Amino acid sequence: MVLTSPVKALLKLIVFSLVVSGTGWAKPSDPLAATRAKLNELQVCLGKNDALATLRKGLLWGWRKPESPPTLLDPPHPPPPPPEYLESIDRDLAACRVAATIRDGEQRRLVLSSVEKDVKIKADDCHSFGMGRKVPVTIKTVRGEKPENGWQVFYKWSCASLLQPQEVRVPNLTSPASVELPPGVYSIRAEKRNASNQVETIAAVTVVVGLAASVPLELPIP
Repeated sequence: MVLTSPVKALLKLIVFSLVVSGTGWAKPSDPLAATRAKLNELQVCLGKNDALATLRKGLLWGWRKPESPPTLLDPPHPPPPPPEYLESIDRDLAACRVAATIRDGEQRRLVLSSVEKDVKIKADDCHSFGMGRKVPVTIKTVRGEKPENGWQVFYKWSCASLLQPQEVRVPNLTSPASVELPPGVYSIRAEKRNASNQVETIAAVTVVVGLAASVPLELPIP
């Protein structure tokens, strides 16, 4: 059967309408589906939680930045959070799953408290900056008042004592060493092998990452 030009035009219009409406076989995927699923699982874990509600609003719909000009329009939907951000939420979910297996009420409370604290930091940062993001962190190692180069910096997510994540080395040496981290609480330390082939260490410090555009950190060498 040979289609006439009007029939071809009608078929093209139907296909276009299906694509635009999302009701046909070309229905677009939801770029925030993975984020939404993780937030839903956190909701099951934490129950009603104001910080989680704030985080959900920011990650799925976006918060208007304080310096934005006034408008009656809703802010545009934010892009999906960076993969590292979603991985940090996965750590919260892993903590939730562990908490569900703990019979000791106090131990379970401590684990869930670490999750709630992480969610609160993420929520406050998201509200301030409009969406999920990674925060630039710069670490300097200082002997007295002078920066000293060549130290290796290590960080790990700080959480309940029952859940100790693997430590990660910042790729470049001080000073400064630079890394971008999702909002949260981290333990950061440094070490260096000296001329005598002995390892000098700087004890770990606990740092809140987020709530500011960037985080500068100085580690004093003992």
